[in-house]
Amino acid sequence: MALPALHADGLRYAYRGVPAVYDVSLGIEEGEIVALLGANGAGKSTTVNMLAGVLRPDAGRIVWKGEDIAGLAAHRVMERGIALVPEGRLIFPQMTVLENLQVAGTSRRAADGFARTLDEVLAVFPRLRERADQAAGSLSGGEQQMLAIARGLVGRPALMVLDEPSLGLAPMLVRAVFDLVRDLNARGMTVLLVEQNLRQSLKVAARGYVLEKGRVALAGTGPALLDDPYVRQAFLGL
Repeated sequence: MALPALHADGLRYAYRGVPAVYDVSLGIEEGEIVALLGANGAGKSTTVNMLAGVLRPDAGRIVWKGEDIAGLAAHRVMERGIALVPEGRLIFPQMTVLENLQVAGTSRRAADGFARTLDEVLAVFPRLRERADQAAGSLSGGEQQMLAIARGLVGRPALMVLDEPSLGLAPMLVRAVFDLVRDLNARGMTVLLVEQNLRQSLKVAARGYVLEKGRVALAGTGPALLDDPYVRQAFLGL
């Protein structure tokens, strides 16, 4: 049986000897939206930081399109088509919106055809086009999240990893973020969505993994997980 486009097996990571991820395995097919869910401290961000090359796994494999990328530096992983939009956005607040996007366009993968890619990305985010010369730090929280996602798209990824994109946003903006995830997927983007907002995530995701204390506690389709008694009691309060 063929492996998924991205397949992680037996990932482990500890911070200064304190385990954060014990044994995480997951797979993502091309064209899917997959949700990685769990409470604070479950190991979600640690897991995706390993996938994106920000952290080197203590153990385990990460295979992307047939290549084991575990341990590659983040910029090498990005060149292979995996873009991480990190928790907290991490934009450059003193730089303009356009300058933030131009910095993202300096990678080898993004540089070829950057002007065309930039125009396509700004067509997805017309508000950012309007604010191209505005300091990024002066944008609203929702606009900063748009910029963080747009910066990832400039790199022309095959897989977009969104780490807590709805965190700290007003309910109306949360809905807009999930609508955007659907739209990106409809345009052909494969998405790994890392969220505490389990209900909304499983409404847009084909499949999901629920992490608990650094391990995969549950895995299944979005509808199946929404109906799971454990999920409903532990995460939805039902």
